[in-house]
Amino acid sequence: MDVDFNSAIGVLVPLVSVTLGIGMIIVSILVKHRRQMQELDNRHKERMAAIEKGLDLPPDPLTEQVKAVRRLDSSGPGSRYLLRGLIWLGVGLALALSGNFMGSGYRAYGWIAVAVGAAYLIYYALEGRREGPPPEGGGPRT
Repeated sequence: MDVDFNSAIGVLVPLVSVTLGIGMIIVSILVKHRRQMQELDNRHKERMAAIEKGLDLPPDPLTEQVKAVRRLDSSGPGSRYLLRGLIWLGVGLALALSGNFMGSGYRAYGWIAVAVGAAYLIYYALEGRREGPPPEGGGPRT
C-alpha cells in the first residue's frame, strides 16, 4: 500500500489548521473567563477589607461601566432599527448579487432580505421624525 506524501499532507493541513483554530478560540474564551473571575474575586476582597477597616468603599468599576453603556445607549431604541435595517439590507444585497456564483436559488432569498432591510430603514426614518431629537439628560425616552 503506497501512500503519496503530498496527498497525506493535503489532507492533514486543513485538519490541523481547523483543529488549532478551534483550540485557540476555546483557550481564549477560557483565559478571558478566568481573568474576569480573578478580577471579581480581587474586587470582592478589596471591598470586604475596606468594610472591615471601616473605610469608605472604593468606587465600583462595574457601576462605572454600566453608566458608560447607558450613555452609549442613550440614542434610544430607534437606532436598533437602523442597525437591523442596514444588516438585513447588506446581507440581502450580498445574496442577491452573488446569485450568479451560488446559483439562482439564493437570489430570491437575497431580495427577501433586501425587502426586510428596507422595511426596517423606512420604519427607522418614520419613527425618527416622530420622536425628534434625543433628550438632553441622556436618560430613557418617555
